[in-house]
Amino acid sequence: MRPMSIVIIAKNEELVLGRTLKSLRNISDDIVVADTGSTDGTINTARKNGARAETLIWQGFGPTKNAALQLAKYDWVLFLDADEAIDATLFSFLENVSLDDEHILYKIKFKNYFGKQLIRYGEWGTESKIKFFNKKIACWDNTNVHEKVIAPPGTNIKTAEGFILHELIDNITGYIQKISSYADLVAKKYFQQGKKASWFKLYIYPFYQFFFFYIIKLGLLDGRIGFITSYVSAYYSFLKYHRLKELSL
Repeated sequence: MRPMSIVIIAKNEELVLGRTLKSLRNISDDIVVADTGSTDGTINTARKNGARAETLIWQGFGPTKNAALQLAKYDWVLFLDADEAIDATLFSFLENVSLDDEHILYKIKFKNYFGKQLIRYGEWGTESKIKFFNKKIACWDNTNVHEKVIAPPGTNIKTAEGFILHELIDNITGYIQKISSYADLVAKKYFQQGKKASWFKLYIYPFYQFFFFYIIKLGLLDGRIGFITSYVSAYYSFLKYHRLKELSL
């Protein structure tokens, strides 16, 4: 096993966590599930699949991830969400990648799914995020939503081989509820930053978002799923700026 830790933030993720943990089997002896208040079987699922379950108080995405980072036994850490399994190619990459240069951050590509259908185009067709890094060099910023990995100048970002397999949408109702809560958080973040909801952002930008993801980013090639994901992206933009306007009144 490699001297790396795998950290997963989870809350009420019993139904998806097992699949993720099974994809990680035998790659690390330090898999940490940082539970933020589950009332289902998330903790039991973690332990049954060989993970170490720890309890954290939810402080927002960035601060909570930084707290979870401190639970990792090793300096090299792979961060995953509970519904983010890894494919065989990424598993092999993690088994063989050199861990000598702590100044490298690894970006990992996603395969996002709507149910069982792979989303090939639009906003979610080419997603990638920095997910694997050395905690002596990098950490998360302290924003409550849309958190990012931050590192000092001189670090090098590389792309890992393989993919994270992400069940982005299992049912449309649940996904809309999720983006609604994200819209609230982002609106509060923008308000604290002094941003304003301009007429363009309120009334034109959502239509532009739909056009960009459905036409420019070829979401239409995903058929019905492409229309839905492009519409939801536009709706998210509509929600966050209208809620920002409400906060500004």
